[in-house]
Amino acid sequence: MIEAPEAQARELHLEMVEVLKLLNRAEEEGGSVEGFEKEELWHMLGKVGFPATTLVDVDRTLSVLVANGLARTLTDPEYAWDRGRVVSERFTITLDGKRLLLKEIERVNRV
Repeated sequence: MIEAPEAQARELHLEMVEVLKLLNRAEEEGGSVEGFEKEELWHMLGKVGFPATTLVDVDRTLSVLVANGLARTLTDPEYAWDRGRVVSERFTITLDGKRLLLKEIERVNRV
């Protein structure tokens, strides 16, 4: 069954907000290396209410966030002690992403 465009847009919006929450959490927790890799975000989304999300969906969401200046890409390979491996392409939240996230949280809490 194909979803209506409005339903697809709403799902993308919810996924984008959740990715911003995860990226914000990564920044606040301050791991040994900044940001999350795409695959890490995909795995985490499955645990927080998006089990049907595919890696292609996460790629699309990250592309939209980066294109709109809400997230940025880090490409410097770095050894992450807390992950026990070298990480390369990672994503972090920007100041505009934090503003949008705060605005969305305030909007939802008003309902």
